[in-house]
Parts: sequence; structure tokens; C-alpha cells
Amino acid sequence: MFNTTDIAIRDNLAAMISTYNRALAEIEDAYSILEQAQNKLRKAFIDGKGYSFNVIDRNNYSDVGTAASDKIKGQIQKSAWSHVIERMSLRRMLSIKRRDELDKQIDKGELPELTIENVVALFTTSAENVNTYLTEAVHEVFEFLRPHGSKHKTNTEFELGKKVVLTWMVQEGYGKKPFRVNYHREKYLTALDNVFAMIDGKPPIKTYHGELYDSICDTEDGIGKTQYFKFRCFKNGNLHLEFLRPDLVERLNAVAGGNRLKK
Repeated sequence: MFNTTDIAIRDNLAAMISTYNRALAEIEDAYSILEQAQNKLRKAFIDGKGYSFNVIDRNNYSDVGTAASDKIKGQIQKSAWSHVIERMSLRRMLSIKRRDELDKQIDKGELPELTIENVVALFTTSAENVNTYLTEAVHEVFEFLRPHGSKHKTNTEFELGKKVVLTWMVQEGYGKKPFRVNYHREKYLTALDNVFAMIDGKPPIKTYHGELYDSICDTEDGIGKTQYFKFRCFKNGNLHLEFLRPDLVERLNAVAGGNRLKK
């Protein structure tokens, strides 16, 4: 987990943001120069009327000047925030709901200017509320693992048992890999891995998607095992999961039922 006092990480972050600010200034200058060149051409040839002599290919983006550079800078800010958040492993601290909210903030450009202070503030706030996010994630995963109205005998709408069948979880893979995780369901498997790791007293997942997701995408027969689960994939999209740690399932049932994790 990112430590806000880690000098190496802070120095690296400072270097990234410094480069980011210089690049934005250069982009603004470049669009201003393009605008000046375009205006000169239009004035010389058509007295400033019409829309000929575009200095940027119409098939790409024909606008120049402040409005255009502001738009591009806004897009770059979104990409920069996304990259920094991923480098800081911030999403792995959050529940599905909080991750979705954060992604929407990024997509709508609602996050503040990218500065060291704002990055540290965002991470610090998340770190201070990590227990709340964990409790939220536990409830999310608990609901996810208890499909309502399921026709499968292994499933229950009450406590989790030894196994569960999850529908629409996998689909046809690529090449020699017969299965991959359904794009719309990825975040649930990631949350599942994260919750089991954390109630096991371990840090958040180390890979972007988690061990279960990675194992499903890497198997050559749709059958596999991780430290917490056995799984089997089916062509109808179903994923059969067997829990290998009954003690963690018991804790998940207890926490989702209103009890608190023991520290």
C-alpha cells in the first residue's frame, strides 16, 4: 500500500506531475501558434471569412486555439489521474461502488487539478476510510455470491455454502485460451479476490484484476485453482466456484450479517 511518507514514491510522483505541467503548457503554446498561423492564412487569402486553410486535418480535429487546447488538456488530465490512481493502487482499496464513483469523477473531469497535494489528499482520505470501504466490499461480494432467484441447487439466498454457481461470468477466449472473464463482470471477481485476501489478514490484491481473474484467463481447459477457490468454466457462461477456506466463508457470512471484523 502506498505510504504518503515514502520519499521515493513522492519524488517519482513529483517528476511525473512536473512533466505533466510542462507538457500542458507546451500544448497550450502549440495550439496558440497553430491558431495564429490559421488566422494569417485566412486573412491573406479570404479576408478572414470562411473555414478554409484549416491547419489541422478535418479528419482529426479542425479546431485550434484556447478552446481546442483546453479540450485536449482536459482529456490528458483524465488520463494522468487514471494512471496515477493505478500507480498508487488506490482502486484496490475501494469497494465496487466507490470505484465506480471514482471512475465517473475521472470521466466527467470532476477531479481537481493534478498536484502532489491533491493526490496525497485523495489517497489519505481513502486510507483513513479503508475499514468502511472493506465493510462495503464485503456486503457487495456477499450479495454477488447469493444470486436471487437462482435455479442452481448449490446457490442460496441466505448464508454462503461450500460452492456457488455464477451466471454470465465467462465467455469464449482467444487462441489456445478457451475462456475469458465477461467484461461487465470483471470488477466482481476482482472484489471477490480482494475481500478474501483482506479478511484473511493480507494486503489488497497485487495484480490489476486479481488471482482468480488471471487464472481463468490463463487456463487451457477452463479448470483451475487459486489459494482461495477452485473453479470450472462452462460454455454457457457459468462459473462454478468452490471455496477452499471455510473459515473465511464463515467470517464473510458473519460480517455481512452485521458483525464486525476482529482486528
